[in-house]
Amino acid sequence: MPNQGGTYDILVIELSAVPQVNLSLTLLDDAGTKLKKMDINGTGEEEVIVRMRCPSGKYYVEVGGGDANTEEPYTLRVGNPTVTAATEEEVRQALTRALDYLAGEQTKEGYWSQKKNDYKIGIAGLTLQAFIGGECVSKDYSSNINAAINFLKTKYRPSSDYQTDTKDRAIYGGLIAEDEPLYEHAIVTLALIEALVEMNDLSLAPLIEDALQLIIRAQNTEHKPELLGGPINLDSKDYGGWRYSPDSTNSDISVTGWQILALKGALTAGFSIPEWSLPKAADYLRSCYDEYYHSFGYTSSGGEGCARSGMGALGLQLSGYPDDPLIKPALRYMQDNAPTWEFEDPGEGWPFYYWYYGSRAMLLAGGEDWRIWKAWTCRLLVDHQNGDGAWTGAQLEEGMEVYTTALGALILELCCGHLPIYMNEKIKIPGLVKVNLTEGLAQETTKNVELILDVSNSMWGQIKGESKIAIAKEVLKQIVEGLPEEMNVGLRLYGHRYKVEDKRACQDTELIIPIGPLQKSQLIQTIEKITPKGKTPLVYSILQSPQDFINLRGGTVVLVSDGIESCEGDIKSIAPRLKESGIELTVNIIGFGIKEEEARKQLEAIAKSTGGIYLDAKDSQGLLSSLQQTLKIEYVLIDEKGKVKASGYVGGEAVSISEGEYILQLKLEPTFLETKVVVIPAKTSVFLLKKEEGKWTIKPAD
Repeated sequence: MPNQGGTYDILVIELSAVPQVNLSLTLLDDAGTKLKKMDINGTGEEEVIVRMRCPSGKYYVEVGGGDANTEEPYTLRVGNPTVTAATEEEVRQALTRALDYLAGEQTKEGYWSQKKNDYKIGIAGLTLQAFIGGECVSKDYSSNINAAINFLKTKYRPSSDYQTDTKDRAIYGGLIAEDEPLYEHAIVTLALIEALVEMNDLSLAPLIEDALQLIIRAQNTEHKPELLGGPINLDSKDYGGWRYSPDSTNSDISVTGWQILALKGALTAGFSIPEWSLPKAADYLRSCYDEYYHSFGYTSSGGEGCARSGMGALGLQLSGYPDDPLIKPALRYMQDNAPTWEFEDPGEGWPFYYWYYGSRAMLLAGGEDWRIWKAWTCRLLVDHQNGDGAWTGAQLEEGMEVYTTALGALILELCCGHLPIYMNEKIKIPGLVKVNLTEGLAQETTKNVELILDVSNSMWGQIKGESKIAIAKEVLKQIVEGLPEEMNVGLRLYGHRYKVEDKRACQDTELIIPIGPLQKSQLIQTIEKITPKGKTPLVYSILQSPQDFINLRGGTVVLVSDGIESCEGDIKSIAPRLKESGIELTVNIIGFGIKEEEARKQLEAIAKSTGGIYLDAKDSQGLLSSLQQTLKIEYVLIDEKGKVKASGYVGGEAVSISEGEYILQLKLEPTFLETKVVVIPAKTSVFLLKKEEGKWTIKPAD
């Protein structure tokens, strides 16, 4: 029975196989007009017609063909089956099997190979997208993702490798491809954009930016450079599109479709592309529309094809024209030629390619178009998956199991609710800020530092079979050896003189080496003699530190502790008491081998109250890294409301922060340096700390 709208969700007509006879199947309307003919399968194989949202009414079915006599009967089945949509669990299991298959086929170098059309770079890009989109699968494929990214990085040709204003730079600068340059290039660019967003890997941003510039200059418009055969006149039939090579002045809808996906993904991720690029691409798509077939031609308006209908509809939707009048006829064309297993008809013979584009166009159309398509197509994929997780291709996709399985996974991911980057709302990709120090000036950034070391009885505890005090001694000696000679350093201990039961244990803190010019040998000898004994008068020890800096203008306390305050000290008193002292002190704390959450929270609170940082160190390497970090010059990024939004260290890793304007501030005792920073998505703003005429300055790096 038809639904309330007078249409059938699905109409299926099947003609069974007849050995040694090639039969054709034709559907006609009540007036005898041919609606569709299927004669694509070979001798002895069934023919199938599927139509979606088919209007109720009278239809005729014609069986023809046959090049040999036979007494074998054939069976004709016509019906509107109720399609049971694949459940979430069925989709998840099928997707898991597909991704497992792809993981097993990946080489140790990070790429994939297949029997036919072995485009390693493009296939790696498609498969990388499939892994990234598998968020509804519980398995971890990060090793496969990283291997694919690393492989693709090796195929990237930076523009900086070529001389400026040369044809080689115009063609190859930014390229990530080999065999089908712009096909592979766009697929990989899109995959790396997905990786940047999903993995927050901003190191990919410069590569992606370079790759996007190649796509933009290769577009056949008046903006195309002479080195690539431009400019292209507005009246050219190829205007607005792309073809295989950057210097081609021809266009086709398939290559153009991938460029649109990459550019739209870039826009969503916060990259900038020219305002004219996507509208001109849409103009090219419109020029390929065939009014007779209500489909799209390959290079111009002549011809039809299911995959090309999906490309045209999706390309217009993504280019900013979701209500373009050509979209609905293209959707109707795909519904009239709905997916049947293994075949694209009409078309060139790329069924998975058709289903990939068609599924995305239907999802953006939404409503009943997507509901019916999703139920049918996802069920088709779930029911026809091989035991090893792959999908076997037919027609021109035969022998391309990695390609078909990657596309199948990407389609199923839509059924799971995942949206590719180009179909998402705009995502706010952060930018990066990095501060470097002029070479040779590290020793001039002298800091006044006091090391406070916990030598309480608990430091006899062990980590991986070695006592914490032994680890701390070795790490501290390494740190001291690497300190700049001009740094003023002091050492205070607590818990080192009196045992736990001694009444004096809660005031057991001592400035062993006063803060002054660095004496490495003295510090190392003192550290070697330390023996843990007593309690943890942590608060009391910190409160003694202002008097240690009394003749200085301020400085930094670096405290290493393995536990909580054990002498009932009031941690809330630390910040106001330090402020009352008139000495500007920052307390950085390293929690060493701490397992209790209460202790961690207490130490974090102390550091935060003084404007310092808290770092966890689980082992010797962690302790070394944390100590090194606390001794670097810290900088902060402050927003317009005066709030610190991010912090980093001079010479350290770049800091990730949202797009916007900030004040970059750092303290070089006793002064503060400030400069304005404009953070741009996916870009790194680099600043240089240097001395000019005896004064410290911080400016954008050249």
